Amino acid sequence: MNSLKKLSIRKKILFSMIGFSVIPVLIVTIIALNNTYKNMRDQLIFNRRMSIRWLQDRLDTETQNYTGQFYKFEANTELKSDIFRWSLTGEEPDYAAKLRLISAMNVAISMDSNINSIDIYNLSNDTVLIAARSGASLTQTGDRLEEWKKRDPSLQTNIVFMRTQREILLAHQMTRFEDNKPIALVVIHLRPYEIQDIIRDIRMTDDESVIIFNDQDELIEAAYGTGEEFSNDYLLSVLDSLRSSDTGETIQDGYFWFYRPVNGGKIQILSSVPNRNIVSTLSKTLIGGLMAAVISLIASVLCSVLFSNIISKPIIDLSSKMRTTLLDGSAVSIPVSRQDEIGVLQKSFGEMIARNQLLVAQEYRSKIEKRDAQISALQAQINPHFLNNTLQAIGGIALKKQAPEIYNITVALSDIMRYSLNFSKEMVRLKEEIHYLYSYLTIQNQRFGNRIEFSAEVTEEAENCLIPKLILQPLLENSFEHGLINRSGSWKIKMTGEVTPNGDLLLTVEDNGLGISPEKLAQIRERLSSDAENALGAGAHIGLCNVDSRIRLKYPGENYGVSIDSTEGQGTVVKVLMKAVREVAKSNGI
Repeated sequence: MNSLKKLSIRKKILFSMIGFSVIPVLIVTIIALNNTYKNMRDQLIFNRRMSIRWLQDRLDTETQNYTGQFYKFEANTELKSDIFRWSLTGEEPDYAAKLRLISAMNVAISMDSNINSIDIYNLSNDTVLIAARSGASLTQTGDRLEEWKKRDPSLQTNIVFMRTQREILLAHQMTRFEDNKPIALVVIHLRPYEIQDIIRDIRMTDDESVIIFNDQDELIEAAYGTGEEFSNDYLLSVLDSLRSSDTGETIQDGYFWFYRPVNGGKIQILSSVPNRNIVSTLSKTLIGGLMAAVISLIASVLCSVLFSNIISKPIIDLSSKMRTTLLDGSAVSIPVSRQDEIGVLQKSFGEMIARNQLLVAQEYRSKIEKRDAQISALQAQINPHFLNNTLQAIGGIALKKQAPEIYNITVALSDIMRYSLNFSKEMVRLKEEIHYLYSYLTIQNQRFGNRIEFSAEVTEEAENCLIPKLILQPLLENSFEHGLINRSGSWKIKMTGEVTPNGDLLLTVEDNGLGISPEKLAQIRERLSSDAENALGAGAHIGLCNVDSRIRLKYPGENYGVSIDSTEGQGTVVKVLMKAVREVAKSNGI
């Protein structure tokens, strides 16, 4: 958004004209493409539904025809008796029975050119009677039924489709009615050409794929589209998802998929059409829309250049002169070359510059005075607060007993008052502030029974840095009030000071107190993040907020100020970051 605001008027007019001309063309083109795509997709889905329905009916008819072939052996009592007698007795059928069975199989073969042979397997003694176009024979089963035995027994029903390398096998199992015991298996060996021709007939384009599975998800026949060949695992995953859907249709991985079962799932049809067939037909519409957009774009650019020269050139000239004018210089005289609104802008520009100079100077002085007043007020808040606590400590000791400790407290208090009431210096060296801090701790140790163990580790470079006066005492008071006051045993406070690689002064005060609860810590951090002016509100926020506000007012910047971390039961760490300012040596005039 900011980059758009910085554009010149000429560019804004140019882009606006382009937008108003090109966007409607793009919208119309997109709507046309979307509607065309939707209509073509609906037509494609309708056509494929009709074709796969035709294939479903055709395969269902073929399945019923071959089911009729199997039932000739079931319905003909003489043939069924011959098969059952052969299977149950385990003896080779006599000549008459064998002749009847072979004749029936030869009749079926002669009436259907797609049948290569018919087998009748005796499931009791592993023998098979084979009738082929070249002749008939009775032989041992061998490994011919290995694939059959691997199938799920619950699927061995009236008709089963299987596939070998060269043939499609149709199997029908004959069982004894009394105990449903398998007696014999009739297998018809078919050439695959008829199913291949059927699949080829329903494909409308070379990109379509039609795959046929049996009831055990085994591939029977497949005709893949040009350049397409799906993995078996992928086809089975699509098959599973379509079987569980209500419509048997889905769009997946850029393909339209259709699924239909035949004869209760004995045969399963899976068909796919790539979405690119539709997209390719839209290329002409897309090219026409793009050409119209390009023509509109060229016209927009020409019109924009013309209008920009007429309308925007005077404004651009005025803007250029305004950018080159310095606010701290005198008012600039700009010749008025027009009598319209732009001329009024040119005439008023010099007066505006003078007025802005005056306003900026007044605002700058106001902010300087306000900041100095805030710093003085924040510093003045500390002294009465501390003197009150100190006098309470002295009074308490004086009431309890007369002891030399009173002298030490009085001396320390004298040093503190001399240091804190000296308003001649706002900035002091860190070494002086630490010396004042030891006097303060002398009094506090008498107050708290010498339980305070204080250590200071400050580098020599940090000791000579200038800091705002009276900023360390509130950090120690924070340790007493929020962590140490309720802790038994010794109170350990450690202070460190160093100059960071970035040239800043980092002071850290760490205690072994009880810490601050997360809720209270969040409140303190929120108060620290507020504006510096809030630290003066009703004189209520003396302590961390006071120190933080003084530093932020003294050194404006996002990184300077007070930060606090605390863990309940472990202690509190307060860090103060400010600019490292060294004391400038005074010249002796020689």
